[in-house]
Amino acid sequence: MLIAAHDLPERDRHLDQLGTSWSILERAIRRGEAGWRNVTKDHGEDAPAQYAYRERLAALRSGQKVHHGWNNARLLQIELTINPERTIAIQTLTGNHRTGVPDATPRTRNPRGPNGRLLLSHGEEHEQPSLFPELVPHPAAAPDTEELSDLADVMVWILLVHREANGQDGTVLWQSELSLPHPPDTRGHITGWHQRITLPPVTFGPVILPSDEEGPKDIDIQVDVR
Repeated sequence: MLIAAHDLPERDRHLDQLGTSWSILERAIRRGEAGWRNVTKDHGEDAPAQYAYRERLAALRSGQKVHHGWNNARLLQIELTINPERTIAIQTLTGNHRTGVPDATPRTRNPRGPNGRLLLSHGEEHEQPSLFPELVPHPAAAPDTEELSDLADVMVWILLVHREANGQDGTVLWQSELSLPHPPDTRGHITGWHQRITLPPVTFGPVILPSDEEGPKDIDIQVDVR
């Protein structure tokens, strides 16, 4: 089933049924872009995407917690936000250029590892994370994050995002959708979806990176509440 971004009543109704809203998801995307911009080359090659993910996750969790009473959770070492009934959770991943496009089928940019495949297969993945799980390090969860152990009853939706920078004018476009995936394929990519709710594109002005002498600065990005 596909719910397109321009079908506002249906989109908002389905988001409300899931226990979220476009305003929360949009703020998460905007915070992610702020995280992307708040790095320099000294942070390392993959830092922009990593910072964007962390900021997006934090904003998503914060919004869900404040407005819908959700909680921070981690399952198979994967960071989630989960509803009070422990039936619906959301994680966020990056997708390809088809993300958020109604008449195209997106896929995840990076393959999921054993834990990610197991999570999205509801525990039915043949390739277990480890034959000897006691030998795998399991870092302790943060104090306000619940460590979950039961896969069966949690339906995991994905806030899938794709960032595209325009080389001509420097503007940035984020495409996104909130979608319920099929289990990953044998290579770990998610290529099919049970349900998709495509979301409006979010645009930003040109990226202006701080100089090495100035160091990183806070980026103030306006978030409109809708």
